[in-house]
Amino acid sequence: MFSIFKKNKKVMIFIDGSNLYHVLLKNCGRSDLKFQDFAKKLTGSGRKLEKIFYYNVRQELEGKIKIPEEQKKFLNSLHKIPRFEVKLGIWKEQNGSIVEKGVDVMLATDLVLHAVKNNFDTAIIVSGDGDFFPAIETVKKEGKKVEVAAFESNISKEASDSADKVLKLYKAFFNGLWMPKRRPRKSGYSSYKKRRPTQTKDTNSSNRSNSRRKILS
Repeated sequence: MFSIFKKNKKVMIFIDGSNLYHVLLKNCGRSDLKFQDFAKKLTGSGRKLEKIFYYNVRQELEGKIKIPEEQKKFLNSLHKIPRFEVKLGIWKEQNGSIVEKGVDVMLATDLVLHAVKNNFDTAIIVSGDGDFFPAIETVKKEGKKVEVAAFESNISKEASDSADKVLKLYKAFFNGLWMPKRRPRKSGYSSYKKRRPTQTKDTNSSNRSNSRRKILS
């Protein structure tokens, strides 16, 4: 079967992790995505997935450069995915709100760098952020294709106008792409069967009964 992607076989995917996390929660009510399957679906048949880049911020505890245990487990699971690279920026508090630092710059830089190195034919950006517009235009000048994958409510006009293709994500798109839900662990007390208290015989009364029998006999 003829593939519309035939001339653009090598694919790299660039995921704005924080952006994806929030839009998934907003539109799907969950964010526990199977990233490898998600990437395969975005790539489609007839194309080769070269690499997946995932960008997010490193959380800190009490101002110390220390990754919380929950995020550490999540990042470790990502490192196990083949051809998957995690890149972390930092976040800082500014005017009472959290501001990401370095994420957009890293994504845009990698996008242009790999285009210049001819490492992909098509780049898929999982974000509708308009800040990537200059990088997208630069990549296209290198003769590369750029696709943007995002929920319609999250796609900026700049991203939509500059991309060669826009893949509008929706809730049903993620069917089969979620991690299996864990069953809640049973409490140790729920499986514990209470034993009936053992009835102890009154040895004194028993001895008295035996003595009476002997006397009567």
